[in-house]
Amino acid sequence: MKSLQCYFTILLTALFLITPVAEGQSSGAGDPVLFRIEDREVTLSEFEQIYRKNNIEASIADPREPAEYLEMYINFRLKVREAKALGLDTTASFREEFAAYRSQLAEQYLADSEVTEQLVKEAWERMQYDVRASHILLTLDPNALPEDTLEAYNRLMAVRERIINGEDFAEVAREVSEDPYARDVEPGGGQPARRGNSGDLNYFTVFNMVYPFESAAYNTPVGEVSKPVRSDSGYHLIKVYDRLPAMGSARVAHIMLMTPPGTSEQELAMKEELINQLYERVQEGEDFGELASEYSEDRQSSGRNGEMPSFTSSRIVPEFVKAINKLDQEGDISPPVRSDYGWHIIKLLERTRPPEFEEMYDELRMRVERDSRSRLKQDIFIARLKDDYGFVENREALEEFYELVDESIFMGEWELTEEITPDKVLASIGPAEMSQMEFAQYLQDNQRRQNPDNVRYIVNRHYREFVNKGILAYEDSRLEEKHPDFASVVKEYYDGILLFEITDKKVWSKATSDTTGLKQYFEDNREAYPPGELKDVRGMVIADYQDYLEREWIKALRSRYDIWVDTQLLEQHF
Repeated sequence: MKSLQCYFTILLTALFLITPVAEGQSSGAGDPVLFRIEDREVTLSEFEQIYRKNNIEASIADPREPAEYLEMYINFRLKVREAKALGLDTTASFREEFAAYRSQLAEQYLADSEVTEQLVKEAWERMQYDVRASHILLTLDPNALPEDTLEAYNRLMAVRERIINGEDFAEVAREVSEDPYARDVEPGGGQPARRGNSGDLNYFTVFNMVYPFESAAYNTPVGEVSKPVRSDSGYHLIKVYDRLPAMGSARVAHIMLMTPPGTSEQELAMKEELINQLYERVQEGEDFGELASEYSEDRQSSGRNGEMPSFTSSRIVPEFVKAINKLDQEGDISPPVRSDYGWHIIKLLERTRPPEFEEMYDELRMRVERDSRSRLKQDIFIARLKDDYGFVENREALEEFYELVDESIFMGEWELTEEITPDKVLASIGPAEMSQMEFAQYLQDNQRRQNPDNVRYIVNRHYREFVNKGILAYEDSRLEEKHPDFASVVKEYYDGILLFEITDKKVWSKATSDTTGLKQYFEDNREAYPPGELKDVRGMVIADYQDYLEREWIKALRSRYDIWVDTQLLEQHF
């Protein structure tokens, strides 16, 4: 498919930028016809709008006088009319290509741009802080039935009540959370032992978590526990422990003394005494890098004077985040800090805080579009369409449909049955109906092999997709009616594709493929070129031959079609 810009370039070359008018539009009262090509009328106000847009409002180096511009516009309309007369707009390739362009243009109208702007601003505001939180997870399929969803919600509310009444969040997380990282794992089966995190997710910032989880974490006050929060993984309880100004990206050096699990009390005391001694030596002016090289037990950094690769808050232990938050200047050194891995003395080498909103805008918008929150944007848009058009759902027909799908769906082998009839309506939006038969065909076409699950969950997932696509398709069918600006741009591309195709057919390709005509043109105009054969100046001759073909083509079109222009009206008005 040719680029959208390609067709705009053709339009610009031919006539700056065309703002089309509706085909067959007649003059209204007080708006006289300026010119006519056969039965196609263009009024004075229509032409003035086009002329002003491209010669007054637009920044162009070589604006045209009204009479000259009118001639160019007539030529443009003649070429498009000829393309239609030749049936170029009825070919499969044209329809396919035009549909692809229209689909691209429609994307911005099939989403809520206001919501996007709000999400971008929200992301930047959240980026100014790092949050530390823990969670308890009860897993739930994203397409679970309402009764299963309610049961999981109520179970988690009961867990929340235990915590509100004084039970320790970490202990409850180790007991009930279905997050596999919450509990310790014993060695076995070739796997090493792993210490559970008791639900602790350490510090994180915007885009580190799925959007519903992120929102709950940023909206829950420090020290409090959220209500159950739904994500694609299930329901979460979130306890927020801390909220700090954003660390951004940091690069540090550290001196580390390790205290792995099982370290004796005597060894722990010795390590604590040594780290304090090292801190005193640093304070007294000894070289930090030399002490790190000699004493640090972090093998990856000790050989580099203790220097670590740069990191963000979600990529480092929380003790580092808290310590760095207290270091104001590059070169500042923290007192000894204890983490699960041992003791650290941290020297800040470099810190990059989040840029200003204007600097981050483009990147944030791109990340919002790619992030899970983009689904929220579409969900809001679809919900609004449901309200606007009066969406109606037939749950009884859906319940019947559940019974018609068996476990062959998990093999990707389910087929339509005779019990499915086209007159059963599952949902409707405006006058558009979505039948059981249409959904059955959608389900059959989109099924795939997968692990066995609840059949109803699978049907629910596909049903939600089917309905959303149907709602968006209905809105898409009304875009030209609802948005005149969209209709105008679509018409530009429609005409632009036709202009490209017929110009290529009549001028560009013909100039290179018509060897006889090219040779004859060269012979007739030999004096215009340096001495030599045609092959020596072929590029120049082809360019001039194209101009010649263009002029002859315009002459033929102007003689073929009846053209009328009210020149007196043009002179009086401009």
